[in-house]
Amino acid sequence: MYFDKHVFVCENVRAEGERPSCGPKGSPQLLAYMKKRVQELGLKGKVRIQKSGCLDRCELGPVQVSYPEGLWFSIKTQEDAEAFLQNHILKNKPEEIRHLMLKDEE
Repeated sequence: MYFDKHVFVCENVRAEGERPSCGPKGSPQLLAYMKKRVQELGLKGKVRIQKSGCLDRCELGPVQVSYPEGLWFSIKTQEDAEAFLQNHILKNKPEEIRHLMLKDEE
């Protein structure tokens, strides 16, 4: 396996008046923060965080999905992003941030 975890952060932007999208909700800034923190935490090469197009859960965004677990998150603030990094990425305890996880039916 190339990475222990591979996180996709939706940065999709739609025209005004269309369905909501993650880009205008701050996902580019969250992506930049998480990428910077992965480097600072010495996880480069073990964890990959990258932008993606639409993940089709637009109304819940900004939306992220983490593999290999296939866990979905709605991370809206820098504090949420740090909690994600500390609990899911570093400690491998996503249950600690259940409030940030999307449910299967969403």
